Amino acid sequence: MAVMAQPEPVPRILNKRVRLLHLTACLVLGMSLFAFSAPAAPPPPSGSGGLATVSTPDGFTIYCEVADTPAKRSQGLMYRTRMAPDRGMLFTFPEFQEPAYWTFWMKNTKMPLDILWLDRDGTIVHLERYVPICTRTDNLCPRYRPKTASVQVLELRAGQAATLKLAPGTRLTIEMPK
Repeated sequence: MAVMAQPEPVPRILNKRVRLLHLTACLVLGMSLFAFSAPAAPPPPSGSGGLATVSTPDGFTIYCEVADTPAKRSQGLMYRTRMAPDRGMLFTFPEFQEPAYWTFWMKNTKMPLDILWLDRDGTIVHLERYVPICTRTDNLCPRYRPKTASVQVLELRAGQAATLKLAPGTRLTIEMPK
């Protein structure tokens, strides 16, 4: 039979330090839980901060950066690695009067996307789902082009179109920033 030694009492000063560390850890954990369980900040009101709002028939609102100049359209969502489900980028072509076959590619885009081409009424005329990133360093990334001319293009994170039940023929309501 083994004889077990009696544990030595913890010195009083060490006991206070352990309790202080324990209290600090509980406080940090509690603050973290509070921060992550707190409701998300409300979305920006329509037209604020230069964001357009795109509403789906089911009432979901997507807040979109507007790419309305050649420089903004050229940059697009390049180098970004993630996008919230309620965010997107709306490409407009104000300098062109007629609908066109706007071609997009994924060069330097670090996340897959859904690309939706829209007519003047906001109706989806063409949709490319789960467009993959392109890791090529030359200019030979695949191009994506609609089958029907459009006036605007909406990019969402990959899978959002399916989640929101968006398809050709779905009409979106678009409010541009003021």
